[in-house]
Amino acid sequence: MLKNVRKTLIVAAITGSLVTVPSGTAAADEGLDPNAAPGPDAVGFDPNVPPGPDAVAPGAPDDAPAPELVGFDPSVPPPAVSDAVIAPVDLPDGPTPDAAPPVPEPVDFDPNMAPPPAPDAPPPPPAPKAYSVNWDAIAQCESGGNWAINTGNGYSGGLQFTSGTWHANGGSGSAASASREEQIRVAENVLHSQGIGAWPVCGRRG
Repeated sequence: MLKNVRKTLIVAAITGSLVTVPSGTAAADEGLDPNAAPGPDAVGFDPNVPPGPDAVAPGAPDDAPAPELVGFDPSVPPPAVSDAVIAPVDLPDGPTPDAAPPVPEPVDFDPNMAPPPAPDAPPPPPAPKAYSVNWDAIAQCESGGNWAINTGNGYSGGLQFTSGTWHANGGSGSAASASREEQIRVAENVLHSQGIGAWPVCGRRG
């Protein structure tokens, strides 16, 4: 019986080794054999062969120096720019500008010269003459304010003078024909010689 078991184990071991051989062979076929000669499609790399014209230049190494920057000098003038060519344009004929007025000549100024005299101012109007009494109020009472009245009863004028009183106090002609100012002038003389009583009723109105 032990012999049969030993045979079975030997057969199983042999069978397992036979089964695993194809997978190992397949793996060996897919691998690269360093001892095999290169085929016609294999491309080799020779560091001693110079690169072709279409080869891409390798990048610069990391430790390559950085390019120098070009400085700006403000004292250097900029390059000359050619003047733009402007085509001539025919402008329409416009009105001819008027000639400028001549510049006035400067006038010499003498600070020591006296200013011109001011024009003569018109004289002020004469102040109204102040009378001692209100003759207009007395005339209003005597004759109704009519300085040219002649009542025909021996009294005439606004203040009702008699002919003798009129002439005795500087009057001329008739009191009815004299002006208001002339009658008041004569009445002032009568007032100084006879007083306001010469007009006994209307004198109190003045």
